[in-house]
Amino acid sequence: MRSILFPALIAGALTACGGSSSSSDTTRPIDPGGPSEPVDYNQLKLSEPSDAPLTLLAGEDFERLVKNGLRLQTGARDEGENGGGTVDFSAGPPEADTGNDNYSDTNVHIEGVGESDVAKYDGQHWFVAYQPSSYNGELPGVQIVSTDPDIPDATIVGTYSFDDPLWGPAYSLYLQKDSGLASHLVAIRSQWGHVEPVLPGWGIEFSAADSAIWPGPRNSELNIEFIDVNQPSAPKLATAISLDGSLIDSRRLGDTLYVITRYDPWLETLQFEEVEGQARSENETALSRVELAELLPRYRQGDLEAPLSDDCYASSETQPEHGFFSMVNITAIDLNAQQVVSSECLSTGVDSMTMSTNALYLTSYDWRQSEPRTIIHKFDLTDSGASYSATGGVPGSIRGDAPYRVNEYEGDLRVVTTRGDWNQPTHHLSILRQSGSGFDAVAELPNSARPDPIGKPGEDIYAVRFAGPTAYVVTFRRVDPLYVLDLSDSADPKVSGELEVPGFATYIHPLNDDYLFTLGQDADNQTGWTQGLKAQLVKVAGGTPELVGEMLIGERGSHSEALYDLRALNFLSVGEGDMRVSFPVSVNSAENGWQYSGLQMLSLQGLDSAEGVMLDQGTLIAEAAGNDRYDYGGGVRRGLLHNDAVYYAHDNHIWYTQWGAADAPSGPIGGEPIACTEEIRYGLNIDVWASEEDADVCAAQVVATEGEYSELLQPKTGHYGAEGCYFYGASERAGTYSITVQLDGYATQTRTGIVVSEDVCHVQPRWSSIELHTVSGQ
Repeated sequence: MRSILFPALIAGALTACGGSSSSSDTTRPIDPGGPSEPVDYNQLKLSEPSDAPLTLLAGEDFERLVKNGLRLQTGARDEGENGGGTVDFSAGPPEADTGNDNYSDTNVHIEGVGESDVAKYDGQHWFVAYQPSSYNGELPGVQIVSTDPDIPDATIVGTYSFDDPLWGPAYSLYLQKDSGLASHLVAIRSQWGHVEPVLPGWGIEFSAADSAIWPGPRNSELNIEFIDVNQPSAPKLATAISLDGSLIDSRRLGDTLYVITRYDPWLETLQFEEVEGQARSENETALSRVELAELLPRYRQGDLEAPLSDDCYASSETQPEHGFFSMVNITAIDLNAQQVVSSECLSTGVDSMTMSTNALYLTSYDWRQSEPRTIIHKFDLTDSGASYSATGGVPGSIRGDAPYRVNEYEGDLRVVTTRGDWNQPTHHLSILRQSGSGFDAVAELPNSARPDPIGKPGEDIYAVRFAGPTAYVVTFRRVDPLYVLDLSDSADPKVSGELEVPGFATYIHPLNDDYLFTLGQDADNQTGWTQGLKAQLVKVAGGTPELVGEMLIGERGSHSEALYDLRALNFLSVGEGDMRVSFPVSVNSAENGWQYSGLQMLSLQGLDSAEGVMLDQGTLIAEAAGNDRYDYGGGVRRGLLHNDAVYYAHDNHIWYTQWGAADAPSGPIGGEPIACTEEIRYGLNIDVWASEEDADVCAAQVVATEGEYSELLQPKTGHYGAEGCYFYGASERAGTYSITVQLDGYATQTRTGIVVSEDVCHVQPRWSSIELHTVSGQ
């Protein structure tokens, strides 16, 4: 095995934090004193992305790669090698539950591959992440909503709070079920680091500056909490696993959770050569004294602490002079046993990932070559976790979008790439097939037999979706061409049809073999300027796309989370050929700005016939301009469809109604802070100052009145420094105040209409400033 088998550690061999048995025969022992000969810094090079197979490094070889990476960051570098290989993932989508046919699940990229989300549902309880407002000291947590779809009704029956707000909200939730109902909620949260004192992927100039600005911890830490929700009204922590590193993304396959993290080794004693003259000598001393294990990411659970892996995959082209600054770990966690199974390490560039039911794919972009390439690393998924399988590459870039642009189907890997510069990009489909530890090219489109391009000159790709033997690609510059690619013959892919309409789609959802649902934005077909939101029903039977339904939502400035996050869409099949769709919207008017925000509902009917239609089912409005609803603060926005019931989480509040009754919702419920801090806040903070430098403004009398209530505010050293003083009071007391300031030799000043507001925990401190003027003639 390439990485540590954690169940064995947990079972008793907790002291054995070393390597795995199968790699020990080929692993040389680590020399704790470091290299025996002086290092020639002039020969050091950054290990670049390569489509050569990976090889497993351990012992001296692994240690050399890691320490050379540190040497490169502290001073030795090729001026042209200040980037490349930096991990830069956007948060990815969530988990698909199985076995239900009457409520919507988390929308996912690949059927059968689960993904996390901010809300999860088991048919009886909706677990919705609570995101606190940044200014009132609330804790992040989860609201547990009991649903009754027959009425419909909803009740907050429980809450769970995370005890440390520094870990951030629970944006990544999974459900572990027992007999169809949730037994545990799995929450992944990150404690942010600064990646200092070196910014990976940047030159030493930026790294040195960053080290001076950010003296805190370098790496992030990930906390995976298993919350027992067998009794929804009393959720409790069962166990927690923490991993060193930043969360890249996660996926679920069956009862195994795969967590992909990034970690950058560092020693606090290292110095930058351009900052400290004796740095190289002192750095070499520090590197010679540190063991490899001290530079590796670790994991912790209870009393157990161990390295995630003591060996690591790197390019087989790695030479002794190569170094690299980052590690990516693929950690497998058994959701039933609630423990780490294994972890694979990869020390090479990575910028995106995707997963099928058989394999995990990590990609990187090698822009240094005369013809830049996307590098793809394949890891098979086994009972014991991820196992390295093959590496290959294709010309062009997937723009960091592997979940949509890289797809596995019947043994082939289909990849959509973009080549050339931003002004004149060209787009290509490549079909690869694994051969040993590499990939062979099966076909490409365009080709000599089928030379027609994918997209018109200057158009970029806005959406890609694979569906079995078919691929759909949307390009855009001023109008939206939708291309249908026939991949049924992997040796001869072809464009089978094209549809051109104004605007563009950013999301494509195959409904069946004959229809697509798309969501995007309308656009002016002369200028290409985006307008409102646009939903479309497209008939693709026979490979020739035809627009059969379209709905424009709002005008320029309108927005939806679903434009960039497929988890924000809900799909529910309600019979042969009928589908319900919902997604959050924020609707603008070109003349009057924001109008309302809520959950848009659409009905797709006749999908089992040639007469499919799309019907507007209205918008459940949670807040609107000109009424008493307002933005309650940052929170998740997600819909849920269950039979004829519609539920909507909007900024920590829950609304609900029946399908077809969007204009008569019930709610909001929830939204109360998960916990309130015990601090005392003063509602009034009044700065008092005078233009005369010798004025003793702290001797002033400052009185706040609200109706019959009156309070003498207390002075404190000036908010503006020595020339002023500020007065505080109205402890946890909201209201509309008048402030009167009196000081001998100065005219009395009065300020009215100072409003102190409050949330459910505290008043919101109000600052105001009053300047004193001398009495005329004094």
